[in-house]
Amino acid sequence: MLERMFVEVNGVKISILKGKDRDVFYVHSSGSDALQWEKQLEAIGGHAIDLPNHGKSEKAEVKSVDDYAYFVSEVLKKIGKKMVLVGHSLGGAVVQKVYLTNPEICKGLVLVGTGARLRVLPDILEGLRKNPEKAVELILEMGFAEKGEEYEKKKREFLERADVLHLDLSLCDKFDLLEDYRGGKIRIDVPTLIIVGENDRLTPVKYAEFFHKHIPNSKLVVIKGASHMVMLEKPEEFNEALESFLKELGY
Repeated sequence: MLERMFVEVNGVKISILKGKDRDVFYVHSSGSDALQWEKQLEAIGGHAIDLPNHGKSEKAEVKSVDDYAYFVSEVLKKIGKKMVLVGHSLGGAVVQKVYLTNPEICKGLVLVGTGARLRVLPDILEGLRKNPEKAVELILEMGFAEKGEEYEKKKREFLERADVLHLDLSLCDKFDLLEDYRGGKIRIDVPTLIIVGENDRLTPVKYAEFFHKHIPNSKLVVIKGASHMVMLEKPEEFNEALESFLKELGY
């Protein structure tokens, strides 16, 4: 049974969905919310945030990935535990920023379907303004290996939140740490698991391989038959990879 709690950050109530007590903290992708991690919270446990303007969290002014990272960092500090941070796509950008600004609250990182740079197709960004339904179809065609219940659920969710989705993807488009990794300016010193779907067209496998090359203590898992929404498409395989990583860390 999942529980919901609220943490206040600068007067903004932030919603957290909780499974069994586990030092794992999940950050969702663009236009989504904590329920993206429902299958992980039920099987593995931990905490999943609704970023500001998403899910049950209150609204806040957000102008960059750094702003989301600030809210995540403050929530973690208030919870008062070091966590393994799991971030998908936009969430992966957020947890990278959390680590770079507050490494002391991170036990490890799990980077899922994300990158050091997250450019977004102009057709998607422009389409979300002019023809949201067509743009959402394009995102989902690139984000799922096949249509099904999760595909249709995500379609409804994205169409209801087209404005938030557009903002999130605009922030992703500006996110770029690529040269900082290449030049050695960024060094991640905590154990890191990198998970990607083999058919991911939004954040291709080469993005994950880049992380694996530039993060010394990292492990790469490519999940067959999955695309970008890997935790929804292949939850058992995803959970197995995450649980194995956590056990290796003794968590």
